[in-house]
Amino acid sequence: MVAVDLHQGQLVSAPEWNGGEPVRICLVHRVAGAQVAVLFQDARCRCAAESAVVPVGMELTLISGGCIGGDR
Repeated sequence: MVAVDLHQGQLVSAPEWNGGEPVRICLVHRVAGAQVAVLFQDARCRCAAESAVVPVGMELTLISGGCIGGDR
């Protein structure tokens, strides 16, 4: 997946975040240009949340939380 597709609550991993260990997405906001502002925290919530501004095309590995819409 890429950064522009992130949603709150997803678990993802990226080499640049948390030493490559899973993180939980707290907030996502598209900012000017081709960038996304992301607030994330380690998946076990043991450290403070961190923020990053990344390109919309930054590649991440989706661990959990891929289904976000549709009827159940």
